[in-house]
Amino acid sequence: MHGTRIGWMAVVASLSAIAAGCGSSSPVPVAVDGSGGNDAGDALPQAPDAGKLDGGQPADASHPGACPVPLAPDLSIIASNEVLNFVAPDAAAVEIATSAGGAPVAAAAFQAAGSLSLTGFSGLTHVLAQTTAAGCAPDPFDAVYDVRASYAPAPPDPATTAVPYDDPRIVGWATAVASYAPGPGATNPQFMVPSQALGPAGTDTLAVVSLGNGGTITVTFDSPIADGDGWEFAVYENTFASDVFLELGFVEVSSDGTHFARFDSAFQSQVAPGGNSSGIAAQIGGLAGSYMVGYGTPFDLSALRNSPLVRDGTVDLAAIKYVRIVDIVGDGTTLDSFGRPIIDPLSSGPTAGFDLDGVAVLGH
Repeated sequence: MHGTRIGWMAVVASLSAIAAGCGSSSPVPVAVDGSGGNDAGDALPQAPDAGKLDGGQPADASHPGACPVPLAPDLSIIASNEVLNFVAPDAAAVEIATSAGGAPVAAAAFQAAGSLSLTGFSGLTHVLAQTTAAGCAPDPFDAVYDVRASYAPAPPDPATTAVPYDDPRIVGWATAVASYAPGPGATNPQFMVPSQALGPAGTDTLAVVSLGNGGTITVTFDSPIADGDGWEFAVYENTFASDVFLELGFVEVSSDGTHFARFDSAFQSQVAPGGNSSGIAAQIGGLAGSYMVGYGTPFDLSALRNSPLVRDGTVDLAAIKYVRIVDIVGDGTTLDSFGRPIIDPLSSGPTAGFDLDGVAVLGH
């Protein structure tokens, strides 16, 4: 909730594997030269889990003898006007291959390229990227992207990924708060009760906990969340009165409560900082708070399959026990996974920042 307010279903800490799609196959259309880039759910049906080769074994964790893995922003749904810039350790040369979502990986031809334009792709697109060097075995970045004309729009658009608070897919809710660290601007005691983020979300815009500017909250569940087919959980904020007054937050997950992998994000709106607008849901990917009150933004753990913390086993996607929301101070100083500024409404208080209404567990 905002002090002046009137009113779905991935390099930073982690880049994640994506669920997505393609209407084209190799060769790879190269967007630019081999330059690198900055760090980095769904209207059903959901894309197949990313990180799998030919539907077989998940991408391996880092292992001795493997070549360095190049990384790019990974989101479950990605807009077709995005460009994936792959960053490899030590500026190693990168090769990229693509194939249709269900096509054999063997049909994909690798070509030397540092980036991939998604223009011309549509639907489920399998993207692989690898580095090669003498004395090491290629260990690919492996993701399936759902490429769409835009990011998922708000309800009632049929292409939305928004999860209603009473959606039958919901099988549980966060049940405990592991930590709450409000940032500046959260000063109203009524909205600083962490337990208000537990249990079912709804349409009561006052039954929330405010994070303040840059604040965080970490919630836990009765049973760990495991990666499966489709979305695993949804995050609810209390935005009301407008589909552009969206207070946004990064989402991170952990299996040990110490090491957190962050979902990659995209923010394509060009609103100016300092106002009461963040742009619309169709311009936003991978961030909580992209829908109005009563609708949750869903997250798919398979979007984290390529995260270094997941690949090395530090974060176990079969046993996620913690979900953390980090408020974004939307003055343009915080960047999305493509290096663009994120803008959302600013407030000095008393209820500044992201207002968490609940975190739902979704069944498969």
